[in-house]
Amino acid sequence: MEITGKKPHNSLDNFIKSIDARKRLKPGIHQPAPAVQADGDKVELSAQARQIQEASKLAKSFPEVREDKVAQIRNQIETGTYRIDAGKIAAAMLKEAFSDESS
Repeated sequence: MEITGKKPHNSLDNFIKSIDARKRLKPGIHQPAPAVQADGDKVELSAQARQIQEASKLAKSFPEVREDKVAQIRNQIETGTYRIDAGKIAAAMLKEAFSDESS
């Protein structure tokens, strides 16, 4: 990221003032920030930063909890049909333990 311009703090001050003004208008309601033209200041993101930004947006679009999987397991527990594969759990624990040691 590159920031150019004579007084980048002026843009920050303007941004903070716009946020304060929005809060005074209607607290608790998010409104779009007013467009503020900076005095020639410019921010350019690298291609890698744009990729990270897109990946972040994509990750946020997925739910944090897989509701369908939770409901399925909850149903199995309630009906007494949920079975735990101890060997599978032990293998995963060993795999993780050995991968931690090699790091």
